[in-house]
Amino acid sequence: MKNHLISRKTKFVFFAFSIICLLLHNNSYAQDKNNHKHNQMNDSTMLHRQHMIHMKSSMVMPFAMDKVTHYFIKTDNGGVSMIKAKDSKDTSQITLIRSHLKKEKTLFSNADFRDPKALHGVNMPGLKILSESKGKFKVEYKSLLNGAQLTFTTKDSVVRNAIHKWFDAQLKDHGSDAKSNQ
Repeated sequence: MKNHLISRKTKFVFFAFSIICLLLHNNSYAQDKNNHKHNQMNDSTMLHRQHMIHMKSSMVMPFAMDKVTHYFIKTDNGGVSMIKAKDSKDTSQITLIRSHLKKEKTLFSNADFRDPKALHGVNMPGLKILSESKGKFKVEYKSLLNGAQLTFTTKDSVVRNAIHKWFDAQLKDHGSDAKSNQ
C-alpha cells in the first residue's frame, strides 16, 4: 500500500511538473520564439502575455501603465504612437511620458529598437525591418497637453508595412492599455 501511495505521489508530482514546464515553455514561446503570431494565440495565452507585458513595462517605461493610455494609429505613410496620461492634471506622469518619448525618438531615429525588443521580444513583428532601415524613416517628437507623441513617416512601403505590423503587435500586447484611435 505504501509503495502504491509513493507511486501516486510521484505520478502527481511528475504530472504537475510537466504541466508547469509546458506552461513555461508555451509562455516563452509566445513571448519571443513564435514571431508574435498573435492570431494563433488563444484568449488565455493572449491575456497572460498582456499581463506579462504590463508587469515588465517598468523595465523600459518610467510611468505607471495603469495611469496612461497608449495609442498606435496607422497612417498612409507610417504612424503615430501616442502616450497620454489618463488624468490631465497628473503632471508627474506627463513629465515621465515626455522624457521617455524624447529618449525613444533619439533611439528610434537611429533604428535602435532595444526597448521594444526588451519588453516585447526580439522577434516582434516589424522590428527586424525597422532595425535595418536607418535613414529610411523619420521620427518626430511632439509634446501634447497630457503626454507626447512620436510620428513615424516613410516613403518606403516595406518600412511603412513594418511600422504597421509593429503597431498591430503593440496593440495586442498592451491589450486594454492601448487603442488604435483617439
